[in-house]
Parts: sequence; structure tokens; C-alpha cells
Amino acid sequence: MVMNNMELKLNLNAEEYDQQQVIFIRAIIEDVKSRLEETGLSGDQLKDLVGNISFGIATLIDNSASIESEGKEIFPQLTFYSEDNDDLIHCGGNSYMHEYVFGVLDEIFQKSP
Repeated sequence: MVMNNMELKLNLNAEEYDQQQVIFIRAIIEDVKSRLEETGLSGDQLKDLVGNISFGIATLIDNSASIESEGKEIFPQLTFYSEDNDDLIHCGGNSYMHEYVFGVLDEIFQKSP
């Protein structure tokens, strides 16, 4: 893969990958929460909907749910770009962000007023 005229290598780094997944799912949850708050939702109803939407997004990215359109199935593989060494960080398989959704969701909603 070439990005900005540089060759990128796949770097199997489970620990770094895991940290990146948590950051990514936190960003998704916070974005979904912010957009739903604009509609006036709050409390448990907001938390439940944010959790359900975020979990759905994560399972699609994780390839935990089948993605098919017009008879063509796709298989996403999530990687993260490392500016430190121009590598793509991966875990050697599918991502598993959906496993972090509800823990991160609880953290975010504990901080909310």
C-alpha cells in the first residue's frame, strides 16, 4: 500500500492495535452521543440508543456481521496508521471493537452530567 508516496508495511502489534481500537470506538460513541443529544434525547434512553447504534457500527467494522449488497459480500479489515514508522498496525485478524462498546459507553456516561 502506498500513502503520500510512501510504502506502508503491515506491522502485527496486538497491544498497540488494542489501544487504537479503544480510542476509535470511544470517538464513535462520543460522536453518536453528541448527535443524538442534539435531538433532545437524554438519560437511559440516550445511553441505550447510543450503545445500540455504536455496537452496530462496531460489528460492521469488525466483520462480526455479514455485509452484502447485490450479491457481493465484503470483508472489512481494520488497520491503524502509525506516523512513527509509516506502518499499518493490525492484529492479524478481524478487529473486535464491539467488545469494548459497553465498557466505554459506561465510562462516557459516568462523566456526563
